[in-house]
Amino acid sequence: MEEIIKILVVEDDEVDRMAVSRALKRAGMSVEITASVDCHSALAALLQGSIGEDGNDTTQETHPANATLKEPNFDCVLLDYRLPDGDGLGLVQQVRGIGIKVPLVVLTGQGDEQLAVELMKAGASDYLAKSKLSPETLSRSVRNAVRIYRAEKQAASADERLRESEERYRLVLEGSNDGIWDWDLITHAIYCNDRLYEIMGLSADEVVINYDLVCQLIHPEDRLRISQAVAAHLQDNVELDVEFRLLHSSGEYRYCMARGKAWRDAQGKPFRMSGVISDITERKRAEESLRFLAEASAMLSASLDYEKTLASLARLAVPFLADLCVVDIVENGVVRRMGVAHADPTRDEQVRKLHHLYPPDLNGTHPAIKVIQTGIAVLVPEMADQEWIGATYNAEHLQIVQDMSFKSYMTVPLLVRGRTLGAISLVSTQQSRRYKPADLALAEELARRAALSLENGQLYRETQETSENLRQAILILGEQQQQLRTLQQLTNLLNQRLTNLPGLLREMAEAVAGAIPGAQFCCIMLNNPQCDGLVLTVMAGIETEKLRLENAFSPQGGLLYQVFSTGESQLIQNREGESASLQKHPAAMYAVAIESVQSGRLGVLTIGNWQDHNAFDEEDRNLLVAVGEQAAIAIDNARMIKALEEQEKRLEDQNEMLAHKNQELEHQRQQLQLNNLQLLEAARLKSQFLATMSHELRTPMNSVIGFSQLLLRQRHNPLTSQQTDMMKRILDNGKHLLALIDEILDLSKIDTGRLQLKLETFNLMTLVKATVEELRSLADERNLMLHVHDQLKNANVINDSVRLRQILVNLLSNGIKFTETGSVEVEVKEIAPNRLVIAVKDTGIGIAEEELGHIFEEFRQIDQTTTRRYPGTGLGLAITKSLVELMQGTIEVESQLGQGSTFRIELPRTVKPSTSNLPRTGHKLTQLGASSLSHGSLTQSLKKPTAGRILY
Repeated sequence: MEEIIKILVVEDDEVDRMAVSRALKRAGMSVEITASVDCHSALAALLQGSIGEDGNDTTQETHPANATLKEPNFDCVLLDYRLPDGDGLGLVQQVRGIGIKVPLVVLTGQGDEQLAVELMKAGASDYLAKSKLSPETLSRSVRNAVRIYRAEKQAASADERLRESEERYRLVLEGSNDGIWDWDLITHAIYCNDRLYEIMGLSADEVVINYDLVCQLIHPEDRLRISQAVAAHLQDNVELDVEFRLLHSSGEYRYCMARGKAWRDAQGKPFRMSGVISDITERKRAEESLRFLAEASAMLSASLDYEKTLASLARLAVPFLADLCVVDIVENGVVRRMGVAHADPTRDEQVRKLHHLYPPDLNGTHPAIKVIQTGIAVLVPEMADQEWIGATYNAEHLQIVQDMSFKSYMTVPLLVRGRTLGAISLVSTQQSRRYKPADLALAEELARRAALSLENGQLYRETQETSENLRQAILILGEQQQQLRTLQQLTNLLNQRLTNLPGLLREMAEAVAGAIPGAQFCCIMLNNPQCDGLVLTVMAGIETEKLRLENAFSPQGGLLYQVFSTGESQLIQNREGESASLQKHPAAMYAVAIESVQSGRLGVLTIGNWQDHNAFDEEDRNLLVAVGEQAAIAIDNARMIKALEEQEKRLEDQNEMLAHKNQELEHQRQQLQLNNLQLLEAARLKSQFLATMSHELRTPMNSVIGFSQLLLRQRHNPLTSQQTDMMKRILDNGKHLLALIDEILDLSKIDTGRLQLKLETFNLMTLVKATVEELRSLADERNLMLHVHDQLKNANVINDSVRLRQILVNLLSNGIKFTETGSVEVEVKEIAPNRLVIAVKDTGIGIAEEELGHIFEEFRQIDQTTTRRYPGTGLGLAITKSLVELMQGTIEVESQLGQGSTFRIELPRTVKPSTSNLPRTGHKLTQLGASSLSHGSLTQSLKKPTAGRILY
């Protein structure tokens, strides 16, 4: 069945429309006809396709330029050349002008060929004269136009689908994270997508990829293999799938995998290659990292000697992970360096020198020490000089580090169950190696395994040491049990004789002579401070009457005195042929010092044997030392008891003296309290006096100023020049005196806490600039530059504009007064959205460093002499500081003598209303202890006759 053709007939003559319809039906065409009577309705039908059967336009009028154009629902348009609101040529031009491609067949009663040419140029599909119109001619023209139109629509649709398909393919390739390349084998031109440029670290706007550049970027060791793989594919059609290293713009080589296929002509000759390049750097690094970790784990688990394994670990990390590897651990509060390895053997001397001169210290600032202290890894991809300045001790240390050309480093802690056992430091000296988070993760994994190995090794060593210590302890325990029994008996004996020191020492000597098997006698010699030597105090045992120990006590070479002076025990053996210092020599003597922690060395305890040279061994020495310690304790206790008895008597006397002194102190305290009350009342009267006097002086001073101004302004009886000059002096001095009165009045308000801010919203820069302009004449008189620097984005603030102006006037007038040449500058800026800074900087005389702490004190000036060069009361800065603090701000000053000063005020943008007043300047008086007294008690106290009045 023939497809229905939709036709729009544009004809204002009903007869002609009927004739066209009959001709098409007579020709056997299946048509659906829509009629339009003029250009406007025809254009509306083409744009919107909504015309009623009566031929009137039922759509809203829409300008073609504002319409969303789509191809109309008509397959062909038959239009009359003559229409009520235009002609066919204009309608054709208008339809084609808005992009509608539907076939337009023009019907006209005229046979003008020139008109036909213009219509065809304008875009008409055909031109038919009504006089020659027949069903065959009309149907043939319509069928040809519709067939061409539908063919063009199908071709356009196919082109659109092709473009969409190509766009989808492009998006897939761009999103595949692979670089795409296309190589013309004839011209050697290479096309690359953005991803391939990214893999190489290049910019398509700056670099054009070509064959020579690609060859240069391939690693020299891989070029021959790549060339052979490409040749094999081109010649023998071997699959091209090869890995290689490609130089990145950062200087490092990236691991890549290239896959491609050649395009061949009809004779099988390749003329083009296309393919992709994948960046497999992360995968290769992961594989290498796993191999490295596996090798490290095998090495760490091979031995429990952690010192050797950590040294081997440092060598293993170089050069795979670093050019310099240092392993430090902490044992017993000391940092020990377990392993150091450097990729360059010529640097070993520098590394040894660095460790020898600057060993690691837990109190140092080295990055490894910080990691040990915090347990947090540190990664520095790019080294800066400032990094090493803070980590080195001096210039020599810094120079050694800089000579080693460190470029990047990372330090990871050796962590086990929350404990930091040490740290591994990894340093790169190559420009091409910059540590990244992936490298840090690998280093942390290595450190985790090393920490486990270190802990196992330490536990093993501790277990071995514990086992050996336990064995020794068991051996010693048996020996000490006997000694403990002896010491217990001796201790019980000493505790019973504390009040009788001579008897105590005699019992001790007898007990020692009986407790040690080889001891035949025992002597105790105590130091006598009066004669600065040892005195034989007690002897016990057999044949003690034979002993002659005078020479042994001598400070000049006496053996027993040496024991006393050095505190070291000594075994004295008398053998034939040896020098004899004793008239009767025992075969062996063992002497130890009797030493007290509190009193020092008290004497010497000696045991001896007359016949056996080997009567005493190390165990006897240990027991003798223990007895000496007990003897020292007993002697100390006995002496302390005696001293306590004497002290009790002295304490009774001192208590009586203290009671008398306490009575005197209480009397002095009461007197100080009364003096404090008098000072507080004096301060109150001073403030009241200042306020009253300032108020009383303002009235006559205002009169003086007012009358002076009237005399200067009068016109009827003008003053002489001398009188005018004198009146100006009166006016200026009156204003100056009034300003001083205002300052004193402000000081009084501040002192009594009655000064409060009147907050309002105003433009800060307007206030600053107005204040600067008021003082500009003073600056001009001194030939000074006066500048304002506005760096505010928002100049609106909430503050007391009058008091803020007073602060600016004080600072600016000081800057102008103390500046001879140069300038005074005001800078206003924001340091935070709600914090502002006002800085006043001058190039004046400056302030000495020792004076900076006093410039905000009341009545304080740098030059306190009466002949000072710069006048003033010294109240301006004190008032300024108090006002700034009342505004919840701070004021600071920086100054250098002879170079100028900078006053920096920091204020909130919005000053919050405060119910509290300024702290009184006399608050220091309350520290004497009278702050808790009421005003009534203060007044009553001052009414006493003894209360003096002090006014300031």
